[in-house]
Amino acid sequence: MPVSPAPAELKTDEAEPVPLHLAYRVCEDIARTHYENFPVASRFIPAERRLGLAAIYAFARQADDVADAAAPSEDRLRALDAIEDAFLRALDGDPRGPVLTALADTVERHGLSAEPFLDLLGAFRLDARDATFRTWDDLLAYCRGSANPVGRLVLALYDIDDPQALEASDAVCTALQLTNFWQDLGPDLARGRLFLPLDDLNRFSLDPGGLTHASSRADLTRLLVHECRATRDLFSRGAPVVRATPALLSLHLRATIAGGRAILRAVERLGWRVLEKRPRLNGAARVGIALRALAGLGG
Repeated sequence: MPVSPAPAELKTDEAEPVPLHLAYRVCEDIARTHYENFPVASRFIPAERRLGLAAIYAFARQADDVADAAAPSEDRLRALDAIEDAFLRALDGDPRGPVLTALADTVERHGLSAEPFLDLLGAFRLDARDATFRTWDDLLAYCRGSANPVGRLVLALYDIDDPQALEASDAVCTALQLTNFWQDLGPDLARGRLFLPLDDLNRFSLDPGGLTHASSRADLTRLLVHECRATRDLFSRGAPVVRATPALLSLHLRATIAGGRAILRAVERLGWRVLEKRPRLNGAARVGIALRALAGLGG
């Protein structure tokens, strides 16, 4: 079915202004609904910055949903062009709909650059083209557009521009994105998406079209262990970001990293069975992560 020019909250023809408090409420609802693995952590962020983060997340979430919609590639690309146009108009003082109303306020209030948002849309265009990635470095380059801008925007909300903190944030965001790819391997394959590097498939004697075959199970398990170990290294490289951030943001980041590592361990344990059982954090796991994050702050 064709995709509409943009999601409801990003419509470009919605002339009625949206009260700012209602706009932010819509963004918080979107973030609360979709932020599956680590929702408890965001409660530790002060209200003003939490609202800004919700606006950033809602924009990225809904643009990503357009890129992943069940529609022809050209329709999705046109929809993303419409979102970019609406975003730029919002920054020029003409926001349409609650998400862009809240986002324009966040960008102005915190002096955020438009570049990270445009980088996100560039990555989403690759999604709309159902791109594949030849090498690990190609996949990391994709993550630099699809994930790392969000982390840099979070740091910008706190006026953090230290190069080492930015580099650590990039490593964490890339690790979280990769973890999500391994976590969603089954659903992604079902809709024709493949984020495993083609060179790695070849290294483990796997055919992209045969990953769900029983004969591929042992090799797929070995490949996933390999990818999880590389992803774990990125989490380790990024962990110092928690020492470069204020206490409440550090708590959020500790919980987020712990949640990502927990999902990664589950993927490694499941191996090929991740095709049949998508790992996720239950309530008890989330509480445990929050408590460990609190304990880590005191250390």
